[in-house]
Amino acid sequence: MAKLRKLVTYTDYRWEETEELTPEQLEKWKSGDEGLQEEVEDEVEFELSHDKCLEDHGEIELIED
Repeated sequence: MAKLRKLVTYTDYRWEETEELTPEQLEKWKSGDEGLQEEVEDEVEFELSHDKCLEDHGEIELIED
């Protein structure tokens, strides 16, 4: 008996967004100061906005017993 096998690689791309930034958070972010930007990152929550899954099929091989 024989069967076929192939390797399939799935890559999932996710875009995540926050709610609207407060004026203070926006000012900190635009400052370019990494410390202030980290503060903003700690204050907000990211939620899935949309995603996309890509597939890559490898060569099909024959497996014989």
